[in-house]
Amino acid sequence: MQSNFAEIPDELWDRVQVWLPKRGRSAKGGRPRVTDRRAMCGILYRLRTGCQWDAIPSEFGSRSTCYRRFVEWTAAGVFKMMYIEMLLL
Repeated sequence: MQSNFAEIPDELWDRVQVWLPKRGRSAKGGRPRVTDRRAMCGILYRLRTGCQWDAIPSEFGSRSTCYRRFVEWTAAGVFKMMYIEMLLL
């Protein structure tokens, strides 16, 4: 795996995480949630490489987790805010 896909720089993550919807622990218990930062790395990997969701490496979590977070965060306007932030830099 290329190292430039493995981590989001801290200064970028500090700006992005404020727009992510807050999620609490499930009352049902279950498997621990993949961190938002890890899922975002998987989403950015997919967007940069153009690969299919099925081809996302497992180090980013499951493909279904990355896809669900992408849909959730798109609906919440996270990627729109990222775009606006880039315009202001």
